[in-house]
Amino acid sequence: KLWSLGVTPAETQIRDLIDWVLKSHGGNTGFTTESLMESGYPDASVLGESICGMAAVYITEKDFLFWFRSSNAKEIKWGGARHDPNDRDGKRMHPRSSFKAFMEIVRWKSMPWDDMEMDAINSLQLIIKGSLQEEHSKTVENVPFVDNRVQKVDELCVIVNEMVRLIDTAAVPIFAVDASGVINGWNSKPADVTGLAVE
Repeated sequence: KLWSLGVTPAETQIRDLIDWVLKSHGGNTGFTTESLMESGYPDASVLGESICGMAAVYITEKDFLFWFRSSNAKEIKWGGARHDPNDRDGKRMHPRSSFKAFMEIVRWKSMPWDDMEMDAINSLQLIIKGSLQEEHSKTVENVPFVDNRVQKVDELCVIVNEMVRLIDTAAVPIFAVDASGVINGWNSKPADVTGLAVE
């Protein structure tokens, strides 16, 4: 079962991403990239520029959390013949050609994941894993047999409650957006910055 918020790939694409992450990076506790294209994801071009960057963490063998970022296309101005093999100075230095500027447009790349975001992602992963382990041990101690579906609902409730608590108590502003990118909610931190109350 998948739950998504904001701009995300389709369900089948997310399942393909899970398979790719498990095959390519299965030995890690998670995976982040600014560019699925540069990381070798075979269907990166199918996702388009709305899904370029990704952070993924494992909760259990079958449970994952994903964050996606869109392309941050930007222009970079270079000097000299850095990327053009036909534009070489040869053995002699020519001042005019060595300072010649050209522009490169970088695409298929999102903003990089900074240290604070990675700390928040890893903290959320540990909180959810810890909550699931604690809930599982309580369930095993108190009830010898638990229907798998009921257990999954309990696990989901714990995850949702923990995520809501983490979002509400976060030290940074967190915004919720709908599928069209319109902000439809936020935690209490933006109120400190903007003075607008959370409604």
